[in-house]
Amino acid sequence: MLEKHTARTAPAWFLVALFVLCAWAPPAAADPIEGAAPSEHTLQAGLNLRTDFGVHAVRIDLGWTSGRLATLVVLDPMFWTDGQTSTDLVAFWMTDSFHPYVGWRLTTIPLLDGAQFQQNLLLGTGLALPQFFDGRVTGQWGIELAMMLVKHGGGLPAETISFASGRHYIDLVNFGMYVRFDYNVGL
Repeated sequence: MLEKHTARTAPAWFLVALFVLCAWAPPAAADPIEGAAPSEHTLQAGLNLRTDFGVHAVRIDLGWTSGRLATLVVLDPMFWTDGQTSTDLVAFWMTDSFHPYVGWRLTTIPLLDGAQFQQNLLLGTGLALPQFFDGRVTGQWGIELAMMLVKHGGGLPAETISFASGRHYIDLVNFGMYVRFDYNVGL
């Protein structure tokens, strides 16, 4: 019973968390020059810890930031534990503290008749954590919606998401939180 209740209220909790995150974000700068995007390009690498049960909890970030746009590849170093691997490609819009993003996740799961591939749309937002060592070490806490749009392979029929009823999509939509810590190098 608890699992059904949690699954039904997960979208509501996601929206509440998103609202709280937006409410805590500081207002945009009134002066356009003060709020201008930095021109520096940076490379970043770090640790990504998450609560989403659809992927391993510990992952590795590799990214590049140019102005307000940041791209990130998230790799799964834990594939050796069960053969499952997940790789994310994510694009962030970076403000001073609030970081909305969109991305794509490819998950590969080994089955008896071959690998099953799961394609996920990622939507989320992050909140900047305090910086250390003159901005070289940064952090981000956020929430994420991962929606499996299609899964195929592994000797099973292809399946796409359907919103015909709750039971068609409830197992294909996951909400989770994450925290990232990255080391940044300016170019």
